Amino acid sequence: MRPKNIVEEVQHMSLFLSLVECGKGTYSKEKMVKANRQFAILTANGKPTNVTGDRPGPTATIREYKLTGNSKWGFQKFITSADLINPENKFVVDDTLKIQCNIWICGELKEKVGNIKERPNGNTSVENRITMARHHVVIDIGKMFKESIRTDVTIKTNNRIFRAHKAILMTRSSVFAAMFAVDMLENEVNIVEITDFDDDIVEGMLEHLYSGETDYMNERVQELLQIAEKYNLAGLKEGCEYQLVDNLNKENAAANLILANNYNAPYLKEKAVEFICKNKGELLKSQTFCEAMKAQTNTSIFADLFFYHQSVRAQTLNLGSGTLNLGSGTLNLGSGTLNLGS
Repeated sequence: MRPKNIVEEVQHMSLFLSLVECGKGTYSKEKMVKANRQFAILTANGKPTNVTGDRPGPTATIREYKLTGNSKWGFQKFITSADLINPENKFVVDDTLKIQCNIWICGELKEKVGNIKERPNGNTSVENRITMARHHVVIDIGKMFKESIRTDVTIKTNNRIFRAHKAILMTRSSVFAAMFAVDMLENEVNIVEITDFDDDIVEGMLEHLYSGETDYMNERVQELLQIAEKYNLAGLKEGCEYQLVDNLNKENAAANLILANNYNAPYLKEKAVEFICKNKGELLKSQTFCEAMKAQTNTSIFADLFFYHQSVRAQTLNLGSGTLNLGSGTLNLGSGTLNLGS
């Protein structure tokens, strides 16, 4: 829950649902649960109101909740802060807000997971004890950033100031390590200025740097990938790639391929190329996709499509005039067509 999340210049309370445990083999990337979810606020008499989300049905959107890749689904604009605290609505009673979350699991549940807080320590597996211990460490380290405990460096953005710790920054980022290890201005004055990214992106980077997660992963994932590349943050970058791949669609496939190429994201690039080739028939009818393909600065990015899956039925893409740089040579487009398949 983010109680004071600014979305489109309006303060909202945001709610998200994520998978934290999935039976045995907690560290397996294949662990995933498909589900519908629905949030509601319970009034003083226990009646659900402000119901948001889908019940199971033919038009409901089924989400995949995974243990990796910051897989969170929810609502940035669950309710405005003004509506939440409005006494006429009676949502908050005796300084208490009750939130109801209904979850419908799709498919068969093969493993049972009890309430971790209620589970006796003697029945907790070694793997789960390690997971919980690491979770507490992450919370404590995150508190150092959130509460500015014994900070020794200042991060200045265009409109905000963040307090941080050199040791944490240097440990997590080779770029920061180099910055503070030599006689650079940042090391002498203990101030780092980051003005080429929005305040929220810098905050999201620092949150992830300290805790391994950030709530900005949903709405600002493209920019988080860019700042992760600049400061060599492998964990944040990997999380961004998983998030983008999980949400690949026909509207953003071209943009994500360009993003992956420009910011050295091989996993995202591989999946974007695969998605485009599998859906090229429909994508060729999309004006947005074709305009991205025709952009002279992007033609080399789409060269990988030419070499993907020779067994795929041949299609022709109109790229306009120009050449594709293939490393050891160039491919002259001539008539302006590129054959994508056998």
